[in-house]
Amino acid sequence: MATEYNRRFSLDKVEIDPKIKNKIMSIDGDEHAGDWDGEDINDLVKELDRIEESVDANYAGLPHNFNIPEDLRNQVEKDYPIWACDLKGQCLTGENANKIHSVEKIRKHYDDKYGGVTEFKEKLRIEREKFEENLRLKG
Repeated sequence: MATEYNRRFSLDKVEIDPKIKNKIMSIDGDEHAGDWDGEDINDLVKELDRIEESVDANYAGLPHNFNIPEDLRNQVEKDYPIWACDLKGQCLTGENANKIHSVEKIRKHYDDKYGGVTEFKEKLRIEREKFEENLRLKG
């Protein structure tokens, strides 16, 4: 009976090679367009400016997206939007990825507008439930 080496399951923790996790790819995923180490958001902005001179970068797949704080992921990162954060808590934001805001400023936005990030997520949950209920009633 053959033995399988390095077998992985979908829930296994995956360690990413550091050489790979810093890569910024082209929008089509074919080219390694640049690198960012996740340390300073200003370095990412400079690298993206350099890359954009010759190729479109894949902003949706920027490296170090795990630097985005847990409470700002998913709904918030799509709403604000947040493209990437550095280790200092500075984030590349805006629809065109052309602004830098601190994590604190982003949280304050949600505090001022909704009473907090948790309240914003709860508002979305309630809206989704109402939408789904309307669909059920129509169908």
